[in-house]
Amino acid sequence: MIEIKELRALRGPNRHTRHTAIFMVLDIDAYEDLPSDKIDGFSDRLLTLIPSLQEHGCSIGKPGGFIQRLERGTWAGHIIEHIAIELQCLAGMNVGYGKTLDTSQKGIYLVVFRYFVESAGLKAAEVAVSLFEAVAREKDFDVDQAVSDLKVLREAHMLGPTTWSIVKEAQSRGIPFIRLNQDSHIQLGHGVHQKQIQASITCHTSAIAVETADEKTRVKTYLKRAGIPVPEGQVVSSHEEALRVFNKLGTAVVVKPDVGNHGNGSTINVTDPEQLKMAFHAAFAYHPDVIVEEYVKGGDFRLLVINGDFIAAAKREPAHVTGDGRSTIHDLIQAVNSDPLRGFGHEKVLTQIEVDDMTQRLLALKGLSIDSVPGNQEVVYLKATANLSQGGTATDVTDEVSPDIRFMAERAARIIGLDCVGVDVLAKDISQPLETSGLKVVELNAAPGFRMHLEPTKGQSRNVAKPVVDMLFPMGYDQIPVLAVTGTNGKTTTCKLIAHTLKYSGKIVGLTCTTGVVIDGKPILTGDYSGPEGAGIVLREPSVDHIVLEVARGGIARRGLGVSEVDVGVVLNIGKDHLGSDWIESREDLCMIKSTVVEVVKKTGVSVLNADDETTMTILNRARGNLILFSLDENNQKMKAHIENGGTAVTLVDRNVILRESELDVIICTLEEIPITFDGMIDFNISNTLAAIAALHGVNIPIDQIRNGIMTFYPTPNQNPGRMNLFDFQQFKVLLDYGHNPESARAMSRLLPRLSPGRKVALCHGTGNRTTEQIIEYGKALALVYDYILLTDFDPRNRPVGETPGLVYKGLIQGGFKKENIEIVPEPDTAVDTIFSRAQPGDLLVIQPDELEPVMSQILEKFRRIVTRV
Repeated sequence: MIEIKELRALRGPNRHTRHTAIFMVLDIDAYEDLPSDKIDGFSDRLLTLIPSLQEHGCSIGKPGGFIQRLERGTWAGHIIEHIAIELQCLAGMNVGYGKTLDTSQKGIYLVVFRYFVESAGLKAAEVAVSLFEAVAREKDFDVDQAVSDLKVLREAHMLGPTTWSIVKEAQSRGIPFIRLNQDSHIQLGHGVHQKQIQASITCHTSAIAVETADEKTRVKTYLKRAGIPVPEGQVVSSHEEALRVFNKLGTAVVVKPDVGNHGNGSTINVTDPEQLKMAFHAAFAYHPDVIVEEYVKGGDFRLLVINGDFIAAAKREPAHVTGDGRSTIHDLIQAVNSDPLRGFGHEKVLTQIEVDDMTQRLLALKGLSIDSVPGNQEVVYLKATANLSQGGTATDVTDEVSPDIRFMAERAARIIGLDCVGVDVLAKDISQPLETSGLKVVELNAAPGFRMHLEPTKGQSRNVAKPVVDMLFPMGYDQIPVLAVTGTNGKTTTCKLIAHTLKYSGKIVGLTCTTGVVIDGKPILTGDYSGPEGAGIVLREPSVDHIVLEVARGGIARRGLGVSEVDVGVVLNIGKDHLGSDWIESREDLCMIKSTVVEVVKKTGVSVLNADDETTMTILNRARGNLILFSLDENNQKMKAHIENGGTAVTLVDRNVILRESELDVIICTLEEIPITFDGMIDFNISNTLAAIAALHGVNIPIDQIRNGIMTFYPTPNQNPGRMNLFDFQQFKVLLDYGHNPESARAMSRLLPRLSPGRKVALCHGTGNRTTEQIIEYGKALALVYDYILLTDFDPRNRPVGETPGLVYKGLIQGGFKKENIEIVPEPDTAVDTIFSRAQPGDLLVIQPDELEPVMSQILEKFRRIVTRV
């Protein structure tokens, strides 16, 4: 039996694709030894169930390619990938990308495929597995029901036509969007320039106007007072009152709730007291105030007004059937629904007609049922309103509307105060002047649907989303620069240095990193926010004008990058850390993860790469935009070649940090002027600084502002907590730094002798989510750095408490470290106190915590005591 071991959505760019995708880990069990050509009749049974799979091109890139693979023999994971894709296509979500990868574990495959609706994509994965097994075991499977279930999820969670049209229009202008909930609440743009919509309601829409429009009687009162024709009528709260108004009007009436939408509880063309009674109670069920007003004969028109201007008009007709004298209403509905233009929900131009309570009620009012047989050419209306979502039709009549009716619609919108409004009118002839058209305004819709204008049943399609985006961004959209930094080591320091310099130059910066979220220099949240959750927080922040994202491997692997594009992507280095987790089994896999940051750089953006790191330079061809290299060695051959080809680099010349373009050097500062390098002693912070300078240059920060920022960023607990924070305790020194892998240990081996000639004592830990081999390797690296080591279990993750320091101990011994110089402190809470108790004059204590706050508090409290005594 096939087991889904992992199933999740990658909601942003990832190692497999720049698009959203479903990620599934499959254990195909016995099918590892049963490719498709070894299962009798498999291909025929599968194609009988899903004939459209014959169109899949697969690796050969043309229809029939997948069939060839089936016949030659392919494995379950690959087949399930294609089934999941096709099920979504059959449900009206056309996706085409998929990939299946094998792993080092027998029978385990990684399956990736695109989705448009997350819930439907996840469901398609599960259904695809069940369908495969049913075919393999020669069991029945209801494909139609499976597709129907996916359609339900599609309609429940996909953006509707109105919202999607605005989003697409925004995207065409380079405006990013974020979906803020599972419905239609959308953020267009980032930071301080963002705007929000909810379907056709915008962040500029007046709440008072929406409330007014929802009260039909109040709207009629205001419009009538302004000389705009409305139907005669009255609000009632009892059947007796409704009957009095009906008799007073002496004509057919419309009965509807005073507050409501989508025609719920509405009944049109009520002509006798019995119908009135039924209609009143139907409306009263939705609201205690019921409108009884004259029924205006004529066509039903929607006039769309956006930002005070008439934009489009459509003539609407409610869902109906036309009798032939032989067929029942039920049969006539079935015939109408068989039209290929009609589909479920919003999947096609027209929506299928559904028999619901409204339909049953309207038929009953006319003494009919779905089993009745209408006469030849007799029209039977099935809905009270002409909503397309209820099976209605629409014809574009924008060019037919007379000038004074256009003016009337614009006045109505302004009188109520709506920025986007559907003016619903009934009229005999909308091309005539207002006085002779027979027009009366029946409602104003504060959240008008655009579908009838975007995809009318007849007539010209109108891009009604354009004026909405024009209204929201009248001067165009000012991009909020997004800078993303990844790498094995140095990410947090580089991000904070960039954010500090941007703030120092007058920007309002949103920063997310492993220590928390910072807005305009103020900590908002603490904890590790280096994944997509943190990115989402700052992208939604309405006050920022620049965004800096620390991007960790785990976030990309598990959920995808938290942003679709960046202006600057920085890769600092790529070490072996994290190999063996999240299905990252090789250095190449890790490169694929890290390169995501530069693969999403805009064409006009900048990719920044470390020319000193050989592995980083292997992703050079994946970097987009302009390229800036940085190196500690001005003679780095790859950097020199890049400059000779007209490129830009940041490097060192005679202890000066320079920006070099075509051999033209611009001096930024000296190494001694960069506080985080400790007078140029810390190579890795020199490298981080070069990367930050390149990134800042990439967003056009002036050189003098870059210089000021670099020179005023200190390795203190306030500016860069947990990163090379050095405390002088008079008798000894304490260095607090978040080092946790072999690369950081090796970097310390070069630095610590420069900081202090005395004994080097460390409080270290292994990280439990690394592989056993990596934790042992970390111990070996530590053996070359320190004289005395205390081990605790700050970060066990999924390992038993004590196992991780035991593996580090093993590595220390293998690295030649003396047992008598190793101490294991089981309780992390007492570990800091213990290392202080072991301090001797002249020592340099190095503390490398996992969670910064408790350790920092302990150190600062001890430091304050020293300062107070002095």
